[in-house]
Amino acid sequence: MTMNQLQYFITAAKCLNFTEAGKQHFISQTAITQHIQSLEEQLGVKLFNRDKRKVELTPAGEVFLEEAKAILERTRIAIDKTERAARGEEGFLNIGYVRGSEHSCVRDFVNAYHAGYPSIRFNLFRKPHLDLLLQLERKKLDIVFNICYSDSEIGEFEKKEIRKYPLCAVLPASHPYARLSSIRRYDLRNEQFFLTKYYEDVLARRYEIPENFAESRFIPKIVGTSADLETIILLVSAGIGISIMPEYAVQYFTKMDDDVVFIPLEGPYEYISISAIWRKDDDNPAVHKFLEVVNQVNARQLEKQAQVAPVN
Repeated sequence: MTMNQLQYFITAAKCLNFTEAGKQHFISQTAITQHIQSLEEQLGVKLFNRDKRKVELTPAGEVFLEEAKAILERTRIAIDKTERAARGEEGFLNIGYVRGSEHSCVRDFVNAYHAGYPSIRFNLFRKPHLDLLLQLERKKLDIVFNICYSDSEIGEFEKKEIRKYPLCAVLPASHPYARLSSIRRYDLRNEQFFLTKYYEDVLARRYEIPENFAESRFIPKIVGTSADLETIILLVSAGIGISIMPEYAVQYFTKMDDDVVFIPLEGPYEYISISAIWRKDDDNPAVHKFLEVVNQVNARQLEKQAQVAPVN
């Protein structure tokens, strides 16, 4: 049984005339008859009653007509979805992101992507830095938004820097520096630091940069680490120590705890980058469509920033 045979049968059932059905499909009446007979043999039932005066569907033919229409419609939908999936307009996308970035770039990208490709079903996963890379390697995630300090961290993945965010000192609201508009890292040389393990590594590597080391002239005293940012905020609010977090965390954590303040750090190296990371061999077209949306959103943001930038 072929799709053509089903279509020939549906047309013949509509026309109740094999000659006319043949004309509509640009084949002969004899060919239509042969296809109908083949269907009847395969099904083991008679689909049409025919005599010299008229053609009519049998009761079995009437039932098969509805099923044949449904089969063709389901096939049409399947083909359409498959073609759309090949163009990255249909399918699934698993997106991972590091904690806090959902309040900045990830939210903008997902909103724009869904508006442009509403038929794509996407799943969002918030995970720690190293877990994101591991899940990407295992093909559990299609694309991740992560903090990466160097290309060596991402191995064989593709990476595109998306946004840069200034780093902030996280201080108790009662701290003597809490009312400053900005602060140098060197001013924090006598403080105790609570950091995530990743930020501890970032800080350590940043001090390997001669320019940054010369500016700061100290190695921070790290007294504790945690994988959970809320835990660090609670420790800071209790006055046990201070921390360093990216600017995008301000929006989330200042709402959570009024007992901490975020003070921007001064200096050309006081920032982190959020990058989009994906597998080089990924053949999911939706990933590349998503990256196109990311580029479009970033271009619009740069255009807005240029419009509001002060003119000297």
